[in-house]
Amino acid sequence: MPFTPSLSGSSGSNGSSSASSGNGTSSTGSSSGSSSTGSSGSTSSSAVVGPSEFTFSGYNWETHNGSAPPVGNVNGNVGTFDPMNVSVGGELVLSLTQAQNGSQILSSGSEVMTKQTFTYGSFEFTSRVENVLSGSDSSGFLYAPNSSTEIDMEQVGNKPDAVDCTNWKGVSNFQDTEVTGFHQGNSHDFKIVWAPTHVDWYVDGQLVVSHTQAVPSAPAPFLFNMWGTNKSTWGGLATIGPTRYMYISNFAYAPSY
Repeated sequence: MPFTPSLSGSSGSNGSSSASSGNGTSSTGSSSGSSSTGSSGSTSSSAVVGPSEFTFSGYNWETHNGSAPPVGNVNGNVGTFDPMNVSVGGELVLSLTQAQNGSQILSSGSEVMTKQTFTYGSFEFTSRVENVLSGSDSSGFLYAPNSSTEIDMEQVGNKPDAVDCTNWKGVSNFQDTEVTGFHQGNSHDFKIVWAPTHVDWYVDGQLVVSHTQAVPSAPAPFLFNMWGTNKSTWGGLATIGPTRYMYISNFAYAPSY
């Protein structure tokens, strides 16, 4: 099904209301959790669960703990990252579970980050989501502190076939476009091309949007995360109970753009 651009935000503070600066790590840093060889949910029995550091697709990564992005922590939602929600085997698997705790919703998600920072180039990964439900955000993105560089490719649970493509140069200067026609329950090849004058997004080899405003330049690591929401206008209201999974089968970077 061809993509349909359904929302295009403009650069600056009056841009798209769907954009959420600070998708990237607001956690307390890398995990000190230990590795194990157990399995949980849909993870492989040979996967390593909860590593503090690991190698995936030829790059060194770290897991994060602490608070999830504050944009999700509204309406009683308390979002956190837990290294035990990360497993590494044939695929990198992140998970998210939401539970009711009195008036609060405890959203236990996951985040990983490359130990290497990157500048301009092409970033590719293949991913899919299992149990696509309201109350989630699954992302692959570049992020430097205070969104001095932030380039997002996000899929939210209340819009199953949408991909949100956003670039930031600071916390209020951004350009955002939402494209549809790519159900996150299916495996897709995603590509971000970051150049000095533009950022391009591809899905399954198809150029879906190109941005020329708010193009950042600061070096940044690459992250994957899956975190909970409880907001009808971003990610959707929480879904209590079922565990959701983001499966990432590869990641690649090339300095060419």
